[in-house]
Amino acid sequence: MHDKRFLAVLFASVALSAASAAVARDFPQSELVVNVSAGMPDWRPHRAYNADEAQILTAVCEGLFVYDPLSMDPVPALAESWTVSKDGLTWTFTVRAGAKYGNGDPITASEIAESWFTLLSPSLSAPYASLLDCVAGAAAYREGKTSDKGTVGIAATGRQTLVVKLVTPAEHLPKVLCHHAFSAVHKTGRAEALARAPSAGFVPVSSGAFVVSRITDKEILFTRNPHYWDAAKVALPSIRIIMSDDPDDLTARFNNGEIHWLAGSTRVDRILDRSSILLTPLFATEYFFFRATWGPWSDARVRNALLAAVPWTELRADYVIPAKTLVFPISGYPELPGLTKQDAERAKKLLAEAGVADPSSLPVLEIRVPDGAAFTKIAKVLETAWTGLGFSVVVRAIPYDGYYATLRENTYAVGITTWIGDFADPLSFLEMFRPGSTLNDSGWDSPEYERLILDASNAKDKEDRYERLAKAETHLLEQGLIAPVAHNPALNVIDTNGIEGWYSNALDIHPFKFIRFGPKKPLPGVASAR
Repeated sequence: MHDKRFLAVLFASVALSAASAAVARDFPQSELVVNVSAGMPDWRPHRAYNADEAQILTAVCEGLFVYDPLSMDPVPALAESWTVSKDGLTWTFTVRAGAKYGNGDPITASEIAESWFTLLSPSLSAPYASLLDCVAGAAAYREGKTSDKGTVGIAATGRQTLVVKLVTPAEHLPKVLCHHAFSAVHKTGRAEALARAPSAGFVPVSSGAFVVSRITDKEILFTRNPHYWDAAKVALPSIRIIMSDDPDDLTARFNNGEIHWLAGSTRVDRILDRSSILLTPLFATEYFFFRATWGPWSDARVRNALLAAVPWTELRADYVIPAKTLVFPISGYPELPGLTKQDAERAKKLLAEAGVADPSSLPVLEIRVPDGAAFTKIAKVLETAWTGLGFSVVVRAIPYDGYYATLRENTYAVGITTWIGDFADPLSFLEMFRPGSTLNDSGWDSPEYERLILDASNAKDKEDRYERLAKAETHLLEQGLIAPVAHNPALNVIDTNGIEGWYSNALDIHPFKFIRFGPKKPLPGVASAR
């Protein structure tokens, strides 16, 4: 998922060593108050795209699985049970009997199947639809090559039985199905997903632990869903999402005990309780990428020449965790050499091999970034390096709200994005560069890369699969598609003393259904009165 917050450079400049000042306060037990973002989420889970939306939608969206709040491993949700055939190609899910939407309508296997078919609709071009390409016939259906649902390996064979047939084994499938895009979506939401623009006043019918009770320009109020299959284990009666990007006001309200959790705008230097500031590793990477569909940047030799000229140390200087590869290092995944060496002579040699005698005669090399000083600053590092090679370079900053919509245009050479893995697996990064992926903003089309990704699906175990995925990433890096910059950490401000079920985790997603208030632990050296 795209990180809407783009906080990486902030982390490097904030002084977290300021003196600590403890603030005693008792959180109210009736309502969790949170700031995630200033912008209203897209209430259509098939279309919702960024990290803030992913967090908010954990309240009202649920599919066969949900994320474990600590490990991010899949936890059964609407899936009561499931079996997998010996060849790994047929998954049979049993949907929980009596599962209902927030309005009382039943959630059946057919509801889940229709939700997935809506996601695959060619007219929708949903961002995460290609994650179902492992399903037989799914790619052809979403590409409009067939309209016959019978050719797709998704079928409700009974009220509670959903059968999914794959073209290749996918042991990671439950991880993928935790994502909100694969939730059970009510028929009103499915119709809304196919609309060109969201209807005014549209409110989703919940399949999750909470329902939307009120929406204003300044806040969203969720209350507990009485029809939720696991309602007895949902502790919070309500959640109030504050919609604001005023860091001074939000920070003051946190210090006063009015807000429990800040996941959006924050003045960390003004947080009084320093133990509430949590800066943790995140399964995320910020990187530049080439739009490989046109111009000289469609040639791997030109791309690699440009990358060879990059002063990597300078490019990554302001970041806490510099990145040399695409995939965030996780346990069991091979360490790759990555991109670290600046070599001006190699750059010139590669340009000569590509037949580029005069780079200034080529189209203008546009570096496209979201509007913001931090992105302009690092883009200028590339501009200087590539101007030195003789290219005509321009940096163009676009307001964030419109930035991602421009990334499929053939009018720029290089863009930047911050990607947070949607599930804790290397494929959540590597999927973005598959030729048929709905997440492929680069437009790169490599049959060899696709072969390597498919080959990994046939691995005999996790270690073997990771080794094969590492070969795919190596090919991606060797072809000069990306310039990794940083693995951005997550920043949250929350006093977890008295709040249970909220854990720092690799995806920075904290499902609301698991969060609850609890007794405060006494401060060190302070006796607890009974």
